[in-house]
Amino acid sequence: MQPVLYSIGRYNVYSFGIFLALSFILSTFVIWKFAKEEFKEEEYLDAYFYTALVTLICARAVYIIRNFNDFQFNILSYFLVVETPGLSLLGGAIGGFLFLLFYSRKKKFNFLHLMDLLSVAGSLALVFIKIGQQLGGAAFGRETDFIIKVRVIGMPKFYHPVEFYEAFLYLLLFIFLLFLNRKLSGKKRQDGMVFSLFVMGLSVSVFTLEFLKVYRVYLYNLSFRQLLSLILFVITLAYILSRIEILKYFRKAKHEISKSSNG
Repeated sequence: MQPVLYSIGRYNVYSFGIFLALSFILSTFVIWKFAKEEFKEEEYLDAYFYTALVTLICARAVYIIRNFNDFQFNILSYFLVVETPGLSLLGGAIGGFLFLLFYSRKKKFNFLHLMDLLSVAGSLALVFIKIGQQLGGAAFGRETDFIIKVRVIGMPKFYHPVEFYEAFLYLLLFIFLLFLNRKLSGKKRQDGMVFSLFVMGLSVSVFTLEFLKVYRVYLYNLSFRQLLSLILFVITLAYILSRIEILKYFRKAKHEISKSSNG
């Protein structure tokens, strides 16, 4: 781990701060590319900026609540994200989702389409956020003698670099979603499908890698994050299956109408 990348005089440049900034810059570029193709730069960039801000606030707030013993009532540490790094992935995702739902209705945007685009950008942002969290020491896994392992400052043994594992999985997810979004463009587009697969990928990643982490509270041998991931996965899978059935129904109805008109 390397919480401080380098120092300039008395000032430290923190790993988490650098990678958090990179995540925002690169994901904003992705949104800008999508927006430019649809001639909606201002609308999409505004939506992404506000959603990213709310997501960051919610992610930080939930992380502080979950780790309150480490923060206590030191209010300043709540805001010093680069010096006391830590974000709740699921807390931020849920907060961002609810805000964008509200914002889309207010601005009369296509919510599902916007969520598709933000999912692609968000999966890329997560790659750099997770790298920053690992380098910053905000999270680490169980003790291990596996070939891939890291030392934690102030602790004698080696641990699983779980955040690095997550970063790799989110990179694969980003590539897949980017390819899928291109494939579903135009007439083939099914708004909400890219977002649904993003949620499923996120849920599987969190559920699987949580087994390499240590938590104080378990229910049925699963952590709270695993239970929440499982619920999100089931809901999203049910949504995708319902969409498939609806599409089959409409295709069948269209075929019947076409057949009757030709007859």
